[in-house]
Amino acid sequence: MIKQLLRFVALAVALLSLGASAAGALSVAELQRLIQSSAKPAVRFQEVRESPWLSAPVTSSGTMHSKPDALEKRVESPRQETWRLLPDRIEWVGAGGTKQILFSQAPALAALSDVMRRVVAGDIVALERDFRIQLSGDERVWRAQLQPRSAEVGRHLEQVELQGTGGQLQVIIVVERQGERTTTRLNP
Repeated sequence: MIKQLLRFVALAVALLSLGASAAGALSVAELQRLIQSSAKPAVRFQEVRESPWLSAPVTSSGTMHSKPDALEKRVESPRQETWRLLPDRIEWVGAGGTKQILFSQAPALAALSDVMRRVVAGDIVALERDFRIQLSGDERVWRAQLQPRSAEVGRHLEQVELQGTGGQLQVIIVVERQGERTTTRLNP
């Protein structure tokens, strides 16, 4: 569940950049402008998960929703389930019922949640405190690579890569420490 949360958090960070327009060479200040200027409340996604423990990649699709105090990922295929990142917990709702992890019982997840709430507020300075950010490209084609500064988060998450053209975030790649990789394509 923690691995799925890490992927969800990475996707949520990327969702906040949708629809923005990049201008010239990217900088942390430009990334902040992108996030603050044009977050979209909902976006369709298709996700491919690769893992050494899977015999074949797993593809899922659905919609991500950004709300003032929560982020929600609604998976429609291959099975219906919903993930919610709330201020005090993460919830999963699926065919097996509802499960949750309280952040008071999982400090690493609490830290990730705190990062996400600051990102939703458009505080890129907070993101830079928690991730080393390497930006490249220009307004036509750009890429942001995020590597966690925290050893706790870094034990699970190697990096997140965001790719876009113009003002559209198109691809999110999450690379985990144990060989798992999730590639998400977004369609606003």
